Amino acid sequence: MSLVEDFVTHLKLEQIADNEFVGYSRYSAAKNHVYGGQVLGQALFAASCGLYDRQCHSLSAQFLRAGSLDGAIHFKLKNLRDGRNFSVRRVSAVQAGRELLTLDASFHIDAHGFDQQPTMPEVLGPESCRSMTSYKDNFQLLGLDRLYGFFVTQSIFEFRCIELPSYLELSNRPAVQRMWIRAEQDIPNDQALQRAMLAYISDHNFIRTASLPYRQQISKQPSQMATLNHSMWIHRPLNLSDWHLYDVHSANCFGDRALVIGHIFAQTGELVATIVQEGLLRLLDGDEHAAFSENT
Repeated sequence: MSLVEDFVTHLKLEQIADNEFVGYSRYSAAKNHVYGGQVLGQALFAASCGLYDRQCHSLSAQFLRAGSLDGAIHFKLKNLRDGRNFSVRRVSAVQAGRELLTLDASFHIDAHGFDQQPTMPEVLGPESCRSMTSYKDNFQLLGLDRLYGFFVTQSIFEFRCIELPSYLELSNRPAVQRMWIRAEQDIPNDQALQRAMLAYISDHNFIRTASLPYRQQISKQPSQMATLNHSMWIHRPLNLSDWHLYDVHSANCFGDRALVIGHIFAQTGELVATIVQEGLLRLLDGDEHAAFSENT
């Protein structure tokens, strides 16, 4: 089985009852914890099942607790509404009796109407940006071999950051990062699958944007980052086999919580999605241990 086939199999889940699916975890950057974007993408795929004439246009998720890489995750589906134009589904992700995530997703029929959007930022194109493989020595120097594996060896996506990747940043800089993203190989142009994959990607390196003004402190003292809630609005059809620009900035950081906002543009300029996430961002004291730590 190829890496792409393995990824799609994990994302699509196995249906075990009318309103219940089961899934398993792939490779994660953390040693013992599931990547949040994986659970988000799997939950959206479960929500999409059976909705053949409409696509997800918005979702809102609450991340309740960390999931383990070992053991199945059950996705329980509830139908909240089926209207003439919209459907709403709720999904609960549960592992070993503990709820990891709740997701509400709304679906809309194909419709045509007014069309306006902001202009895509003028940035370097993907062909002018360094590949992640070119940073391999930098990752190894910082002891981030597992993170490099997550981004490169075990990933079906190619990332090209316009600035230095935030994982490698040791100096303070503005809370902005932009990267180009695409699938390494062509993937099926199935919008339900494409949008589940977009949900997977949308959590990638996101809350870390808010840490960029504090990298000098974070590089010297243990810290914690974790997603609290995550919302996404999908504006237009997409095909992740093509390059997309992920333009992210942090709008606020206060009281150990940070807010980040991202826009995803097709390389041709269309605004594909808008994402907003609130997350925990704090320094740890003394021997304090955290489930999600920048330094572990």
